[in-house]
Amino acid sequence: MFVIPIHDLSIDNLSAAIKDLTSNVDSVNTLHKYLRRVDVYLLKTSQLVEPPDVVASDSSRVARMLSLATVYVIQAASLKASLRSPSASRLVVKPLAGYYIPTYEEVIPHELLGRILQLASKALEVRVTIENVEGCSIALFDGSLISFLWGYGLREIPKTFYPHNYKSIKDLWYDISSGIIKILKYVRPLFISKTPIRSYYIDKILSDNISKDVKDKVNDLLLINALRGKGELPKTPYLLDPVYVEYEKLPEPLNRLNVDFLKPLLPITITYVSFNPSTYPYQVSIPGRLEPDELVDLISTIYPYSYSGYPDPLKVIHSKCKLTNAEFRAILYKLGVSSIPTGRELLGEFL
Repeated sequence: MFVIPIHDLSIDNLSAAIKDLTSNVDSVNTLHKYLRRVDVYLLKTSQLVEPPDVVASDSSRVARMLSLATVYVIQAASLKASLRSPSASRLVVKPLAGYYIPTYEEVIPHELLGRILQLASKALEVRVTIENVEGCSIALFDGSLISFLWGYGLREIPKTFYPHNYKSIKDLWYDISSGIIKILKYVRPLFISKTPIRSYYIDKILSDNISKDVKDKVNDLLLINALRGKGELPKTPYLLDPVYVEYEKLPEPLNRLNVDFLKPLLPITITYVSFNPSTYPYQVSIPGRLEPDELVDLISTIYPYSYSGYPDPLKVIHSKCKLTNAEFRAILYKLGVSSIPTGRELLGEFL
């Protein structure tokens, strides 16, 4: 058995990294004296009416670079869930497969190829959701609204990218955003993020006399957790006082796009919701401006689906659309491709 040696230099580097991480944690732990209070609104956990039907969606993708091309599979699914009439529940699953062949004229970077596939998966997810919105009141998406709108670009999609559904990244972006606008005409879409990347509550929760250096090291979830540690947040389901993201506060390049096209989605209402006080709150972003009372009424309607702390329809749909490398290999095996050259055949290595 071969063992990869651990060099002293690696240990030194790791030691330095741990010290730096520890110093950051120590500086963040001093935040409790700089925290402002934030308004909290309790969810309505006693339902006076039957919960609405909801449609939940998710997508996943797998890509493998071979010696000839990069092949990929995308899968999107949506679930129409009904607590009033379980027999009315409906599952829709749609797949998409293709390949990209690099040429001498253009070889796109791996990160750009990944971005194209990510946008293609979201576009498929939005289209599948549209098939299931009839009869529903709420659409649940896994991820923030900004993450769905992110990725606008003018870069052309290579002609060797199959299938040839789109000519540019802009076409993908318009497919996603126009689809969300179409969904908004029928139901209220809620975008629920488990691991939000962007923070919106720094200025709302932290006092002004804290250094920028410390502010740059914190995020929304860390601040909310600090408030929980101080006992500032209730031990019952709640949501935080919302913030509103106007057009000019959108990240680039979204804040330079056609404002008339984006107008139906703006401003974006952002809040954090705790369906179960024993779990971390989730970021919820909703197109349009909703006042706190409207938010309470809206989010309370999905509480019967969320006893575990996270909406169950999203949990179910995640398991239904999930693609793994093992499943991808199984697909290739069924095609009769038992071993796939990866460009390292001289070493006798195969996928």
